[in-house]
Parts: sequence; C-alpha cells; structure tokens
Amino acid sequence: MILRKFSERRPISMDVDHIKMLHTEAMEQLDLMKTAVETAQEATDIIRDNLNDMALNHWHYYLDVMHMITKHDEAMSAVLQKHGLQTPDPEQELAERQCALNYCLLRLLLVSLQRRHQRMSHVLGLYGEPMHEYVKESLTMEREHIASLVSMVQSLI
Repeated sequence: MILRKFSERRPISMDVDHIKMLHTEAMEQLDLMKTAVETAQEATDIIRDNLNDMALNHWHYYLDVMHMITKHDEAMSAVLQKHGLQTPDPEQELAERQCALNYCLLRLLLVSLQRRHQRMSHVLGLYGEPMHEYVKESLTMEREHIASLVSMVQSLI
C-alpha cells in the first residue's frame, strides 16, 4: 500500500514581474513628488500652493500603487497594517498642511523611500536563486523599512 503524503497548502505565488512593475511605478510617483517638493521649496505664494497640491496628488497616487502592491503581497499588507497607516483626510486645510511641511526632511524621506522600492525590485529579481533564505529575510526587512518611511512621510503631510 502506497501512502500519499499531503503537502501543506501553499499561498498563491506572486507574479514577480507584475510586482516589480508596481514598484517601478511607485518609484516614478515618488520621483515626481520629490521634484514638486524641491521646486515648492524655492517658490512662493500661489506657485508654492500649486506645487504642494501637485506633490500631495503624487502622494495619493503613490498610496494607490501601494494599495495595488498589497493586493499581491500579503506580507507587505501585514507590515503596513502593523504600522497603522491611514489615508489622509481630504478635508484637511491647505494652510494646516503647509505649516507642518518640512521640505528638506520630506525630500530626504522621499529619496530614501524611492531607494527602498529600487531595492525591493532588485531583491524580487533574485527570486529563485540559491539565496532563497537571504532573499526572504531581505524582503521582510525592506517591507518593514518601506512601511516605516511611508508612515514618516504620511505624518509630515
């Protein structure tokens, strides 16, 4: 008699190319936001207000991309939830946003967040290599860092 060994249920494998594409789009939104923030830092009055609005729009699109990433990456979703990230209140006054905006810190956080997405994309490309355990640990760390940075940026804007 042959006994059949039942394996544990595996989660659905993620489409690495699709996830990498989403991280690339996240980097693009962060780069556009960083450009708007850098320019707003030098601008005044209505131009600064318009650039701040552009930066905030890119942040919202970035959060939309992050939402799509979490639909495919349950671990990322869990880490973001652990950090208690919430979407900003659309009724928030522009003046309130401007008072709390530290352009220099925001720019540095955006660059750091963009670099983390580049790292995620790179590590996802290593999937299937003999470094499986390293890749798994690295992805866990990068998810944690991305969630921390998103939380920091969210608190600034």
